[in-house]
Amino acid sequence: MQNHAWSAAVAACADPARARHFEAALVGAGLQPQLRGLSEAAAQALAALLSGSQVLGEWLVQHPDWLEVLLEPEVLAHPRSARGLRAEFEPQLKPRLKERDYAGALGRLRGFQQRELTRIALRDLAGKADVAEVTLELSDLADVCLETVLRVVWQQLTERFGVPYELTPEGRWQRTRFCVLGLGKLGGQELNYSSDVDVLFVYGAEGWAFKDPPREGSQAGKGLGNHDFFRRVGEAFIAEVGRSTEHGALYRIDLRLRPEGKTGPLARSLEGYENYYAQWGQTWERLMLIKARGVAGDSVLAGEFLDLMQPFRFPRLLGPGVAEEMAAMKQRLETEAVRTPDQNRNVKLGRGGIREIEFIVQTQQVLNAGRQPYLMDRQTLPTLRKLATYELLTPADADTLGAAYEFLRRVEHRLQMESHLQTHTLPTERRARERLARLMGFARLSEFEAALEQHRAGVRRVYEAIFAPAAPVRAGAGAGTALPELTGHDDFWRAHLAERSFRDPEQALRLATALVHGPGFGHVSARTETFARRLWERLLALCPARSTLEERRAAAGPDGDPAARWLSDPDRVLARLDTFISAYGTRAPLFETWHAKPTLFDLLVLLFDRSEFLAETVIRSPDLVDELEYSGRLHEVRNRERTLTDLRHGRDDDDQRLWIRRYHETEFTRIGLREILGLAPLEQHLQELTALAEACLQYALEVALRKCRLKTCPVAIIGLGKLGGAELNYGSDLDVVFVADDSVRNLAGLQRIAVEVLDLIASQTERGGGLPTGCPAAAGR
Repeated sequence: MQNHAWSAAVAACADPARARHFEAALVGAGLQPQLRGLSEAAAQALAALLSGSQVLGEWLVQHPDWLEVLLEPEVLAHPRSARGLRAEFEPQLKPRLKERDYAGALGRLRGFQQRELTRIALRDLAGKADVAEVTLELSDLADVCLETVLRVVWQQLTERFGVPYELTPEGRWQRTRFCVLGLGKLGGQELNYSSDVDVLFVYGAEGWAFKDPPREGSQAGKGLGNHDFFRRVGEAFIAEVGRSTEHGALYRIDLRLRPEGKTGPLARSLEGYENYYAQWGQTWERLMLIKARGVAGDSVLAGEFLDLMQPFRFPRLLGPGVAEEMAAMKQRLETEAVRTPDQNRNVKLGRGGIREIEFIVQTQQVLNAGRQPYLMDRQTLPTLRKLATYELLTPADADTLGAAYEFLRRVEHRLQMESHLQTHTLPTERRARERLARLMGFARLSEFEAALEQHRAGVRRVYEAIFAPAAPVRAGAGAGTALPELTGHDDFWRAHLAERSFRDPEQALRLATALVHGPGFGHVSARTETFARRLWERLLALCPARSTLEERRAAAGPDGDPAARWLSDPDRVLARLDTFISAYGTRAPLFETWHAKPTLFDLLVLLFDRSEFLAETVIRSPDLVDELEYSGRLHEVRNRERTLTDLRHGRDDDDQRLWIRRYHETEFTRIGLREILGLAPLEQHLQELTALAEACLQYALEVALRKCRLKTCPVAIIGLGKLGGAELNYGSDLDVVFVADDSVRNLAGLQRIAVEVLDLIASQTERGGGLPTGCPAAAGR
């Protein structure tokens, strides 16, 4: 065959002997004219493919019609999008679904996938695409394949069992949605040539399948429950995706990352996932869900799942328990690396390998993305750059990890495309290693191995710097006397609680047991119990022994110590805490938040001890203290103008009375907490309480004027008593008079304004929280 471009390309490729072998096979398949007419760029790309992969060369020989399409200049030059792939395959799929030719549809899909894998590898080996582009194309191809399989099995199962429905809260039937979530490299759009695909199956809610659409208010005709129906969908999906045929299998499905692993149900409802991760979710599952992405089925449901999981994936606060779990995960990675056969040849699991880079990135995301949403990214390379932007990595370390990641992924790709096998291990045969070196662009094996070692050493250096072993803790440092379990040691605990100033040790023991082990219904995870046990110990530390209490009271003097952290009434605090937890609802995230930020727990405990009124307020609004703490408003000093500006933000609310009440409730609590914590002197609290009352009165007056359609204000409100003297306390009435000019004749109209103002701020609301007032009738000046 006379084609100098082809001859030169074969001579320069990574394995000329293999390329000539496949050249002969292609000529035998009748492709000599096409080979003779190859351009220089096409010849180099084809020689790179034939020398770089035994299995792809065989596929090309089996499908000689692919060659002309794959070597078109436009195909070589540009990647394909998922949208383009769908548009090409849809005309092949649609008529076969209509004819119920499911085997034919899936057979066409497998052939389509093999051709596209060959195209992607051709561009990769020809140097037309970087790692990010290759992994995105591989992931897009997987998305299209998985979507197609789901469409096939969905049609099969709905024809057999009917369509799944669920009841809305309003009692109407609606179709139940379903989606497949991709995890790991599939979710992150960083797929390999021969990756497992990690997935989760999610459906909307429980219900039943119906052959005919159900009528409102009727359950006639219901069939399989939704859980069973979607389990069958999952089983059929797994079977078809992994089915081995003459075209091979599409992908290997891995479901081990689902809740409860191999023993867990294949599919769960949205609520089921929420409950599992709230009660049982572990740190490794946070890392796993970082890359989660909808890959097939209902995209809105996938978005709802991700929104629901956002606080779990990227928590704002993390306690020391998470750091301990990450340290244990790091130790497992080290152990796994040591135990990996030929770990020095494994570019993924070996020291300085791909997994260490991914672990660095994902741990930094879990630790920081809850406070820095910019870090919420599924992909490794963009996140490395973002970590440098936020100074969580130095630019040099981010560059080191990024360059190593691209290099190691290119090596991994060339290892896997050789035989289309999931491998990460360098070959032992020298000839195979030399071919790999040339595929990576190195003239000599020694140069490749030196570059590989340099990248691994760089990764290892950064990894060890970030996960440096913690300094050993001196035996006995900071340790107190270990307390026994709450159950089975009743005599000890009754005596201990009595000594700790509890008036009713029996009741306190019951409440403490419910705090740690749960209220007796449902199941509490071991992790939640661990957090609860630490919180209980923290609470006990605020309940000094009776002898210590007497000493502190004597030392405090007749005026007491407003900043003292010991509790005056532990029984009331524990009872209030139990009520608050019940009002909050889900125990696991609440305990994790308190464990991560124990000062928040201390703040609540002190509030429950110091103020019955504020305790009731917080129990009615369980998120109130969290909001005040996180926003930083506890440390602010607010005057009348600042408070009035805040109140005016709610001028468009439909229920102005409710808006004023809620705002006053929040500010009243903030001022009370500042006093409890000793953040300001008494005079400042009195001034802030007065400023709050004045701002509420002014705002209520503005609302009343708008309601009465008055552009100018015909009255003034005069404060008397403690309000007039700027000395309001927490139980003060507001003594006010409404005063108008002598020229005003419509006193009845002014009284309407006064009534409106008083109605807006009066304390006789449905749930309390208004401002107590005392007011004579409106008067002239």
